Amino acid sequence: MARPVTADDYGPACLLLTGVGALAVLVWGTGSLGLTAAGTVLALLVARIAWQDLTDFTIPDSATLALAILGAIWRMATAGASGESVTEELTLLALDGLLCFGALLILREVYFRRRGYDGIGLGDVKLAAAGGILVGTGGFAWCLFGASLVGIGLLVGRRALAVSGGGGSEERLAFGAVLAPALALGWLAAAIPAG
Repeated sequence: MARPVTADDYGPACLLLTGVGALAVLVWGTGSLGLTAAGTVLALLVARIAWQDLTDFTIPDSATLALAILGAIWRMATAGASGESVTEELTLLALDGLLCFGALLILREVYFRRRGYDGIGLGDVKLAAAGGILVGTGGFAWCLFGASLVGIGLLVGRRALAVSGGGGSEERLAFGAVLAPALALGWLAAAIPAG
């Protein structure tokens, strides 16, 4: 049974915050000031996504859209700073978003057809698209892998507590609350220059 979607009261704030972060990247570039501004905005968006998902198992569309916008601006600024074609980068990030969206959508549909209920929410699928734009397809694969391992660990820990008398075991996991921080860490690992 699907839960009702709640109103996203913080939508305009997420988009305004992303506009400020994007402007900072456009003004300061991808150096330390731009990285700090984009990282701060990203951390706030991730906190918003995680909080909402933990609260009612929904992921706010505005925060997901803001994450995608910030990722697109960062990738275009990085391409421009390194002398690469911004047009080619736009094509790549659109393809990355589409591939990551499609992969989780297919997984969602296969799960639904086998079990008869949704195991992956549509918000997680949209977050995958934003994640693909933010970190690319390869980066998203690693972030998804890491988030899945953490999610499995959380479910195993929850079951262990239930067995030892710590209360009932909740079968559901707010996966966006695990995936969003993994995407932020993946972006940070790629954005910070090596050495």
